[in-house]
Amino acid sequence: CPLHPQFVMASHFGLMLAGSLAFISCAHAFTAPLVVPRLAASSPMALKSGYASIVGLRPALRVSLEQHSRRQDTLALRMKDDEWSTVKVKSNSEAADGLKSIMVDVSADIFSSYKTPGQYVKIRKDSSQEKPGFFAIASAPGAGSNSLEFLIKKTDGSAWIADAAKDSTVEMTVAQGNGYKYTEALGDDVSSVVLLATGSGIAPLKAVVESGDLKSKSPKLYYGARNQAQMAFQDKFKDWEAKGVEVIPVLSQPEGSWEGKKGYIQDCLKEDLKDGSKAAALLCGVNDMVKSAKEVLKDAGVSD
Repeated sequence: CPLHPQFVMASHFGLMLAGSLAFISCAHAFTAPLVVPRLAASSPMALKSGYASIVGLRPALRVSLEQHSRRQDTLALRMKDDEWSTVKVKSNSEAADGLKSIMVDVSADIFSSYKTPGQYVKIRKDSSQEKPGFFAIASAPGAGSNSLEFLIKKTDGSAWIADAAKDSTVEMTVAQGNGYKYTEALGDDVSSVVLLATGSGIAPLKAVVESGDLKSKSPKLYYGARNQAQMAFQDKFKDWEAKGVEVIPVLSQPEGSWEGKKGYIQDCLKEDLKDGSKAAALLCGVNDMVKSAKEVLKDAGVSD
């Protein structure tokens, strides 16, 4: 995720310490944003208590404060090992060109640990895999029966999960990260919420939409892809609109008789959003989109 004056990057997997939380963003396609309030105005890592836990780093980090002989506070980072459970692939289907929708049956502990859209899990093939994958959960918390949905972009590094057969097993952690803390950030002064996603970045925003949490905030989703074949979840757009979400698909390189919006979602947002003084935004996608969209939002008056 690109750096922003009001954000401090704590991990290359997306954990940011934010100010007012008007912008909640992530540029990594596989991971959801993990956003927590800024701890102190003078120092983003200043802790008043003697012990605090920040969940969502890779691996999870526990932060303790120790006194120097010169009475200076230092941060000592201690690694916490993940606990892994064997889970079963329930289904694996094509969501779009290069994108797989994978349903995984999980334990009750994993299912109940997922409480907020934007959280993620770590998945590995088995204990021999040195580096697990970090995957945002695409289903809403509590949806289904002990199963979680993921949108996986197939690459050389993710083929082991993207091609996983039905009834095959993988290993998974409980849900991690703080997720989108919009219920705390969006007060009565916010009347509308803009959601912007590109490619597989739609995964955590799908969870937001299907949770129904934003129905009172006139949510509007701008979803960008190169062409219609690469746009996932088109079969769900009507369901999302029935939940009160205006869905605006945008193609940068449309083919055939496409009659929808063309170009980039940040440019479409610029055309539509004239007064953002009572708006907030959730973003997930490629770096260029996130950077440009933030500028559009600021210019429209969305508070940072």
